[in-house]
Amino acid sequence: MTSMPDFTPSGTDAARASRQSWIALAALLAIVPAISGCGLKIFGWQPLTSHSTAALPKVEGTSLDRELADARAQSALAPGEPYWPFRIAQLYAGADSTARAEAELKVSLAHDANYAPALSLLSRLYYQSRRHQEAIQLLEAARQRPKAFPNGVPQTLLAGLALHYDAIDRHDLAQQVMSEVTRPDPREGGPAFVYLTLRGDQPEGAGDLAARVVAENAKSAASQNNYGITRLRAGDPESARRAFEKAIDLDPSLPGPYYNLAILEKFYLLDNEAATRWFARYWEHSHDDPDGLAGAIGGVKDLAGKRDDKCPDRSASSGWPEC
Repeated sequence: MTSMPDFTPSGTDAARASRQSWIALAALLAIVPAISGCGLKIFGWQPLTSHSTAALPKVEGTSLDRELADARAQSALAPGEPYWPFRIAQLYAGADSTARAEAELKVSLAHDANYAPALSLLSRLYYQSRRHQEAIQLLEAARQRPKAFPNGVPQTLLAGLALHYDAIDRHDLAQQVMSEVTRPDPREGGPAFVYLTLRGDQPEGAGDLAARVVAENAKSAASQNNYGITRLRAGDPESARRAFEKAIDLDPSLPGPYYNLAILEKFYLLDNEAATRWFARYWEHSHDDPDGLAGAIGGVKDLAGKRDDKCPDRSASSGWPEC
């Protein structure tokens, strides 16, 4: 049996193995407690951090044109103000025009290299395009700039930096960045810190923060999914089930909760039939099976043998679940 990466109930070898695959904006890997002497890997999806597009309102058509015109007019009245280019970038990002968004963010940062909203959004765009080294250079320069942030580096920037380090397998540096935050704010860096803690050597430490994050934003499917993982780790499968099902209610397209429910039914509640049903529903959304769950369940090998030709091969470590 397995789970979000590798097996064995505890120890750095399992944690290290878990970090070596399925790194993506939406992919969450977490080792859960041993069952009958085996480690179980939980596979979930984490599309909500400061690097998610979920917070960007979609603006289309004439509404976009009107808002862009208004923002440009305001920018012309205050040519040195970093907010208005940032606002234009937000609008472009919400309309999936990332190249234009990036250009405007660089204008904003030319006005103020320490403007945190522009740094955070540019970091997110870099994450989505897997330009992690560029993002690290950007954020480290801001982090180390003398007197850049008199009240301390904003948690959103530290969370972004940690995510980029994690994405290039520098988990030691990700943990070092995280250690600068003594109490993560559930509205700021909290979702990212839950994700990174679940991926780390002490995933049990994510429980309290995951609860605070989901209490702050109960309508986040990703946060519900992550909270469910922490409840499953805590030996509370019924609370985990409610969280996973809530995640599905909020975003039925999110693959992870279906997979997590299949694991819950198979290994915690020992209901192979229910596990098969959840896995079949998962298979409608994604064909990744990092835990070999199809083989463990049995009776769904025909699903595991199929591939969706419209989707790229996502078995590589940097596979991005976009289909």
